[in-house]
Amino acid sequence: MSSPDQNTSSSDNVNSTIASSSAMDPALDKFFSALGISICIIGFFANLSVVLAFLTHRRLRTKVNAFLVSLAVSGLLLTGVSMPLEMEWHIRSEFIHSVIVCDLLYTNNFLTITSSSLNLLLISIYRYLSIAFPFFMKRVVSFHVLLSLVLVWFYSGLTASLPLLGWRSSPSNVSGTCDYSFEHEFILFILVTNWLLPAVLVFFFYGLIFRIARIQAIKIVRNKVLSEHEKIRSPLFKGAKTLAKIAAVYLICWFPYVIEVLLVMSRLITASAVPGEVHYTFVFLCYMSAVISPFLYAGLCKDFREVFRKARNQLTVKFRCLCEWPRRFVSARRSDSKKASTRSREPLGSSSVYHQQTGASLV
Repeated sequence: MSSPDQNTSSSDNVNSTIASSSAMDPALDKFFSALGISICIIGFFANLSVVLAFLTHRRLRTKVNAFLVSLAVSGLLLTGVSMPLEMEWHIRSEFIHSVIVCDLLYTNNFLTITSSSLNLLLISIYRYLSIAFPFFMKRVVSFHVLLSLVLVWFYSGLTASLPLLGWRSSPSNVSGTCDYSFEHEFILFILVTNWLLPAVLVFFFYGLIFRIARIQAIKIVRNKVLSEHEKIRSPLFKGAKTLAKIAAVYLICWFPYVIEVLLVMSRLITASAVPGEVHYTFVFLCYMSAVISPFLYAGLCKDFREVFRKARNQLTVKFRCLCEWPRRFVSARRSDSKKASTRSREPLGSSSVYHQQTGASLV
């Protein structure tokens, strides 16, 4: 641990907070506020729809989709916990909650950073092993996938809680702002070990996957007979390409912000050297990854795309029925009124009740 004078807090503008906006143009400040609220709402419900689809549709409960749902849970924590607190802080220009909420805010940020990157790493490893060793991967069952996810979330929660467990020289403080105390070494550990290293490994494994795909493509062009091992690989390459796009979008969204923080924490540049507008753009780009990913699942993953298309069609039918209900109600009321008016204009002798009563009296 570093000495007390090396301790830093949220005022350094190197964490993911979007609260400080005093030096920003008012119009731009309103734009970021509207953008943040939109990301909160769209990202939360988009990630929630992925989780609910996985839980309610048996066909989606595959091993690979389990990793995608775990990634969606990270997006839920980001857009459902961290962003609402930070947007409230940003709009009010004051943090009104307790120290416990302050600690929760930043612990959740570190938790989602680690869990998201490690989930992407697990996806790339699983896909590589499925292609390189398909017969061996047949032995992998749901329990193994669940165990790996539990370990990822346990590790993510443990490392995110290190400042609360003592890796800082002073506790957090709340006095109109959330001053979350942490050490420079802790931030470097989170970003280098829990984000940058997994990102490098993700590109490494997908590089191996596409190398295998290239070799197989050359064999096909040369009309070479593929072995049974290579025939099993063939349908997996398309899925690997889809997952690679999802990983690439996430890493690209986070890369500018991570580089900024690493440069500041390494004292190569100062926090004040980064314009506020640029810092905010990097932060919101990170948050956008939680919104983009669910739409990538729906657009690129065949199983999710079919489920969401059916759900959309069902919602469309229900929405049309709901829109047509007032018209049907008015038409029914007019029809009833017309029938009542017709009966009121009929002669008294035409009433069947009158005939029955008259007949009874004649008897």
